[in-house]
Amino acid sequence: MKNSILFLLVSILSTIVTAADTSGTSGKIQFSGVGYDFTYKPISKINNNDKNCSCEISDKEEWFTGTNAPFSEYLAVHIRGPIKLSKFAYYTSHHFSIDDNSSTNWNRSALFDNTKDFVVMDNITFLGHQGKDSNCLGKALTYVGEDAITPQKTNTAPSKYMQDLSNVEYIMYSNISCPKSSVNGGCGVYRSGIPAFYGFGGVTKMFLFEFSMPNDLEGSNHTSYYNAPNIWLSSDSQPRVTSESDYQGYCSCVFQGCGEIQVFSANATKMNSSIATLQGLNGTSSDNFYSMFSNMYGHGSFDRPINTTATGGILFDSEGNIVTFISSDITFDEELTASSINAILANIPELGATKQLKAGVKSAPTSTASRNSANLTPSKVNDWMYIFTIATTLLHYIMW
Repeated sequence: MKNSILFLLVSILSTIVTAADTSGTSGKIQFSGVGYDFTYKPISKINNNDKNCSCEISDKEEWFTGTNAPFSEYLAVHIRGPIKLSKFAYYTSHHFSIDDNSSTNWNRSALFDNTKDFVVMDNITFLGHQGKDSNCLGKALTYVGEDAITPQKTNTAPSKYMQDLSNVEYIMYSNISCPKSSVNGGCGVYRSGIPAFYGFGGVTKMFLFEFSMPNDLEGSNHTSYYNAPNIWLSSDSQPRVTSESDYQGYCSCVFQGCGEIQVFSANATKMNSSIATLQGLNGTSSDNFYSMFSNMYGHGSFDRPINTTATGGILFDSEGNIVTFISSDITFDEELTASSINAILANIPELGATKQLKAGVKSAPTSTASRNSANLTPSKVNDWMYIFTIATTLLHYIMW
């Protein structure tokens, strides 16, 4: 229930604050000032048993810092139905600035193409939380079948026909395997027995999608996230540990600062549109639930592509700007020139004013501080806290 309430909160906030903005079949939603210094506490050990389920936290703080942080780290790509994903591609550039055609070109590093008789999967791994269940971590990652539900032993592409169902989710990673689970390892500490892969890294990167978001005509409105499709990005470490992202709960890094990005997310209060939201801790010195959802909504919304196929994406440039966009001019070529991407962005309307993020309030030291080891145990925060947060947040925007 908590995750559903969080989804409703983000949607209500976005509806209120973007009332004067526009919606469109093509266009862009922009964020600037992305990237700040912040600390987080990496997991040092997972205690995963029925009677004592918790995470032990390292005694040393680690920092993320610089342009686009924390989204400059490795990211996993989440797809939640009802969505039909036809194509996906991941690109990197050594240096790209929006409106600067002298920037370096974009090179494709991963591709999924389900539009032909045979499926193309280049540097793509499909996983889902359909593995062994845990009373505090949820289900573990595993390979999933064409239905994105049935566990498999090998990497399998989702069927182009199965994605009409609500709340069916799969996660895309690269095909680069993680090293052994370790505090100092490249993928940190993660659950035992899972297929573990790196996400998609780089400060300057771009994700492109060809997709539709049909209505769920057969499901039940009692289903969690009923008829609420979503494409979003998370730290690649989050799904390797837990399927939950509740506030202060179950070893989740989301509310410690690793954040999430809702790229194309159906609006719970206006289901024919989709919104873009960054969820992070810019401008706060501590874990701040209110800041997570009130500071980083995007201005404007996209028309939800219900009976049509849209092409869109999200671009992280080298200057701390993020733009989500939909355009019929997008291609999935192996190399895309800087001028062609800038032309696409220049030829589509702004759906609202650029969202300027708050500056960070911490500065990374030359050496990290040390803290005593602690346990991160399931929070006792109940659903009334979320309802209270929604009510106070609504009151804030109505009054101000």
